[in-house]
Amino acid sequence: MIKQICTLLLLSLLLLQCSKEEPENPYDDLVYPVETVDTSQLPAQSLLRLHQDVLFPTCANSGCHDGSFEPDFRTPQSTYNTTVGHLASKPGPNGDRTLRVEAGAANLSMLIYRLEQDLENSSGLMPLAVEPDSDWPAKQAQYIEDIKAWINAGALNTIDG
Repeated sequence: MIKQICTLLLLSLLLLQCSKEEPENPYDDLVYPVETVDTSQLPAQSLLRLHQDVLFPTCANSGCHDGSFEPDFRTPQSTYNTTVGHLASKPGPNGDRTLRVEAGAANLSMLIYRLEQDLENSSGLMPLAVEPDSDWPAKQAQYIEDIKAWINAGALNTIDG
């Protein structure tokens, strides 16, 4: 009986060590709607500013990344929680499973790949469509560089970093 209890305890400890801890998201307590938060003084490469200026208005369109499927760009929380360290839905160009955002490595992040290149057997270059009043066409190159800078800086999960 003691041997069985010891074995059960040992197995329980091993299972607990195998569980993956979710990264803390500092945006969980942010006041919404995001439109009321002044991001003009934040660096262009901060997640909150990228969300407000680029990801929400450009990607969270109806039928796109509006919660219908991941990544979900409706809020800074959902943006962070569905991109950083999460596997992309489709394999990369070499057939490998890559991360949507690999902190510190924009060149390995599927988000950048999908913004710059058309992934074979996919829906096309992102964004697939933009709203008529979107500034994406005029600022696309700068926005992609800002996203790269955020990722290369470690995809920081602070409001101003």
